[in-house]
Amino acid sequence: MQVFFVSGVDTSVGKTFITQKILSSLLKRGKKAIAIKPIETGGEPLDSIMHLRMAQEVFPHFTLKEINLYSFALASSPYVADFHQEIKLDEIFKRIDWFKNQVEILLVEGAGGLYVPIKKDFYMVSLAQELQRRFDSRLILVCDDKLGMINRFLSAKFILDSLKLDHLFFVNLKERQTFETINLPFLKDYDFETQIECLIQRMLEGEECKN
Repeated sequence: MQVFFVSGVDTSVGKTFITQKILSSLLKRGKKAIAIKPIETGGEPLDSIMHLRMAQEVFPHFTLKEINLYSFALASSPYVADFHQEIKLDEIFKRIDWFKNQVEILLVEGAGGLYVPIKKDFYMVSLAQELQRRFDSRLILVCDDKLGMINRFLSAKFILDSLKLDHLFFVNLKERQTFETINLPFLKDYDFETQIECLIQRMLEGEECKN
């Protein structure tokens, strides 16, 4: 089983949208793949429900508990929203491990950005590190296209490179013209289209990309 952890340069940058797009592409190619969101905050777990609907195309008997372990009402970091310290990291790892004999590809969507705290001194990026150690996972980092994107992109890239986390970037294009005017002139050396095709190649073939 290949595991991919989906995170973002910030909250509300389109992690769920990108996860769903990747998942849809994989399912169309005949891959047994699903997405889960172990932790979700902010009321009803709408992102997890979207992943559940797609998972039911592969596993019709699945319920929300297979997709989402922890859901909290407060729209905040899991550390703040988890008033009663319900989150057990080992339970998340056990759930991911359970999928080993169930799917070929598992997408694990995080909550918020890289340094959103889950526990004291344990962040989403810490979860990414642990998933890479335990499951040889790769990280998909979703970046927005707004003003300030260059700073967010380079800051995140520095963090991931420093931590030696295997990663690829996705840009969630909402305003293509704006992006091409204010961000692309600097980012043109980063071939995002190639990276997306590279990611799909990795998922389908389990091989390193050949650019």
